[in-house]
Amino acid sequence: MTPFRSFLIWTHVVQLCVIPSFAYPASAAVKTITHYTVTTRGLDIGDVTTTQRSSEEGGVVSVHFETRTAVKASFLWMGYSLDTTEKGTLQKGYLVRYSRKGREDDKSFDIEGRLEHSSFRFDLREHGATRSIIIPRNSYDHTTMECPEAWLDFSDKTEITLRILDVEKMAVVKRAYHFVRNSAYTIDGKELPCRIIDFSDQNKKARRWIAWDGSAVVMYRQDSRGGKNPYSVQATSVSKKM
Repeated sequence: MTPFRSFLIWTHVVQLCVIPSFAYPASAAVKTITHYTVTTRGLDIGDVTTTQRSSEEGGVVSVHFETRTAVKASFLWMGYSLDTTEKGTLQKGYLVRYSRKGREDDKSFDIEGRLEHSSFRFDLREHGATRSIIIPRNSYDHTTMECPEAWLDFSDKTEITLRILDVEKMAVVKRAYHFVRNSAYTIDGKELPCRIIDFSDQNKKARRWIAWDGSAVVMYRQDSRGGKNPYSVQATSVSKKM
């Protein structure tokens, strides 16, 4: 894994988070678009754009997200590039479909995932062949795409540990969430309320500024903690359209 692999946050970036099960119905749907800048050691090296929207079909509300990430870093000791598109769909607050396609340096990847019966199935196409990874649904509480840290109840505790399906790793991890404090993130002079959450598992450690704003879960900022190449992803604009 390259040192900058963790730029797929939300993914994730960005493995970014989507609307949980208590979102309002599609009849009042809002499209939320967030732009981010990616920095490391004070240098701008890329940008991320996320889009969240909802739809309704047959009485079932679905939440769709798309994240486009473009990172290009050139240093004396190394170069790195990443160009990806990540998509997913939630129903009843849970991830039911997922895809990630793109290129990292000179390696391309194409991943499709879906909730199938009692498992989440990932199909990876690489080197002209397809292989599958199957994760039992009863082995995880949430996926990284659902960002439970935005709405977990920390009222009687400061730390909660959950079994999380990390869609980037395609594996279940035990992730500890630690509530730091309520805060605000400023964009264009406007202070937006959020909560600051630290999280860690065996693969990553980071701090997030995150909020449920009434129509979407929005991650305003994420800072990596530790490691040889710390990074920061910070929102520069958030817009909404009906």
